[in-house]
Amino acid sequence: MLRHYGLPASVWHTVGMRNNHPITRPGTRGEKKLRDAPRRLRNLQQWAGSFSGAFPSPEALGNEARYWNYKIPTRADLIEGPASTREIQRACAQSLITACTNLIQSRPVAQAAVRVTCCIAWPDMFASEICLYLDEDYFQGHVATTADGQVTAITSRSLANEWQLVLPEGVQERGVQVSIPPTEHDDGLEQEYWFYGEVADGH
Repeated sequence: MLRHYGLPASVWHTVGMRNNHPITRPGTRGEKKLRDAPRRLRNLQQWAGSFSGAFPSPEALGNEARYWNYKIPTRADLIEGPASTREIQRACAQSLITACTNLIQSRPVAQAAVRVTCCIAWPDMFASEICLYLDEDYFQGHVATTADGQVTAITSRSLANEWQLVLPEGVQERGVQVSIPPTEHDDGLEQEYWFYGEVADGH
């Protein structure tokens, strides 16, 4: 059973009570605050739920040659930067996994060849997304270890364990480290990508 993040009235600050909830509590002196974080997290939950019983039609997917994606629909400051917290990031990641799970469960038999995943990017989490792969080679290009070492599998850690994410039945985890050295014209990239859903080889 997926954990829900509805916030009871007891978490709100009232006279004579200190708000210690990790999402809604005020920041300490000098810290930025995300006063609308509860509303944004509820919006993400609703977005994830909107995929229940709703799978992109063959016509919609037919416009995409290799994959169909949906970036996480929230503002960057919710999940990145000094005002965000691990608890907020975990809740956002869980909503992505919920959306992915709902898409897997909603997929028609006629579209069984579509690989359903979500990707949690770290530390630049605003790049996270739902991703439906229509081309197997394209998926492998995102997760397979490369000869130049720029993409390597993460086998010694699990983001789900570290963040205490709930993985429903049928949802698998696969992490890769992308290390692209800087050049004269590019800053390079150091990023982890954690894929969830139908991520095993031979789907």
